[in-house]
Parts: sequence; C-alpha cells; structure tokens
Amino acid sequence: MQRLALVSLVAAAISGATGCGPVISTYLIVSAQADLDGARAAESEKFAVYETTAASEYLHKAKEELGYADFGPAIDYAYKAQDLAQKARAKSEDEKKRQLEQPDAAWEAPTESGEQPKVIIKKKGEGEPGKVRVVPIPVEEGPK
Repeated sequence: MQRLALVSLVAAAISGATGCGPVISTYLIVSAQADLDGARAAESEKFAVYETTAASEYLHKAKEELGYADFGPAIDYAYKAQDLAQKARAKSEDEKKRQLEQPDAAWEAPTESGEQPKVIIKKKGEGEPGKVRVVPIPVEEGPK
C-alpha cells in the first residue's frame, strides 16, 4: 500500500512538471505580445525600428515553436521578444521626451565621417501627390 502511494506521488509530480512547458511558454508569449503592443503604441516603429522588428520576429518564432510543441525554444524566443519589446518602448519614450525638450532642433541624416549628403529628395508639386524627385546638391566642379 505504501509503495502504491509512493508511485502515485511520483507520477503526479512528473505529470505536473511536464505540464509547465506549455503553461510557461503560453504565458510568456502573451506577455511578450502585450509588451510589443505597448511599444508600438509608444511609436517604437518610428523611433526604435531594430528593436521592434526583432521583437516581432522573435515573437513569431516563439509562436511557431509553440505550435510544434517545442516548449524550451518557445520560452527562449518569448523571453528575447519580451526583452526587445521593453527596450523598444524605453527607447521610443526617451526619443519622444528628447524631442519635446528640444522642439526647434532640426534632425540631420547621419553621414559617415561628417560629409554632406550627395542628394536631396524633395516632394513634387501638389498636383502629383506621392511622387518625388531627386535634386542633386550643387557642387563646385573643376580645378580649384
């Protein structure tokens, strides 16, 4: 009788331990999705493109692994997605705060070694919305 109780206790512990993978991975995926939605609400697609894209792709991969019942990789990918979504939200909130503190500061395109950009892209007249034209910057040509 005592042996039967011990066997049933061990069986219950094993079945309970194997049930954690689906529960934990599902919880983390839902949590990562909520963090990603919060980051997108903070305009992270504009201010933290890399982090938002990476979080979205890790979340997609976590859902895929969950579908294959590979709970270990699903948990890992969900953790990565959640971490990147939190970083994206923080980065976009910091950038928005910086822009509020310096409203007149003009944004400049990053260039390598401080050189000026070679072209300026301007929108065409109002008659053709969505059309753009490339206008080269006048550069002195010839010998100096």
